Amino acid sequence: MVPVDFRPVAVTTAAVYRVVSARSSVFVKVLRRPDLPAELADVVGDFPWRDEAEFLLSDFALPPGFRRPRVVRVDDLGDRIALWLEDVRCADVEWDPPRFRRAALGLGRWAGRRFGGAPGRALRVLYEGRLVRDAFLRPDCSRLADRTPDLLARLEALPQAIGHNDACPQNLLVPADDPESFVVIDVTWQCPSPVGTDLAQLLVGLAQAGRMAVDDLPPIREQIIDAYLEGLRLEHRSVSREEVVLGCDGTLALRSAFHSESELAEYLVELGMAC
Repeated sequence: MVPVDFRPVAVTTAAVYRVVSARSSVFVKVLRRPDLPAELADVVGDFPWRDEAEFLLSDFALPPGFRRPRVVRVDDLGDRIALWLEDVRCADVEWDPPRFRRAALGLGRWAGRRFGGAPGRALRVLYEGRLVRDAFLRPDCSRLADRTPDLLARLEALPQAIGHNDACPQNLLVPADDPESFVVIDVTWQCPSPVGTDLAQLLVGLAQAGRMAVDDLPPIREQIIDAYLEGLRLEHRSVSREEVVLGCDGTLALRSAFHSESELAEYLVELGMAC
């Protein structure tokens, strides 16, 4: 068993390993029930730490071009779950506009297949649980912080859908044996979220990692919004472009503006203030 050069940031991830044999390797991810501070536990309630495991074992039919990693074995230890998964060999390819569009199209179809429901807790936990409480003190984000309660209410009034909920490019692996497709990993918070939510992390993920320039984001944003809308239409869902824009930009502002680097934060604040 070899430790993976990866520093988990999710409170539900205990460890990740790669188990290597003479002929193959398996990726092992250990999920855990998080030990939250009392004041946060009161807000969060029963944290959905098992959602990733349940998604991997579900019979939900992902849209064309998307698949789960193959599940080799699951060890359920009560307050921990070890997921033994296919060790996906990734293609060394660029996230160019066509790849972003393919991802957004699939995410739109995903939302269309799990469309509807009352707003879930994910964004409200982020706000009410003050998971970004220190960042609310940043002077460059103060005007957005003041607007956050209203923005949250507007997001909850949108059509809702259950999607990936952390669909950054890093969680949409490009397999070497089929580089036009995606293997979806790290699926979280399987509850309804505002339509367009998955576009937020898709757009900002590489920029947050320092692998994409902020100046490159606006044209990609336009393209993925259009592709996501097409995905919804393919699943016979009628949602306006304005609603998807609000879901994307509002989620970006609430989820990412307060802890991004200054240049990216400025862009995200402007998107949030324009909602």
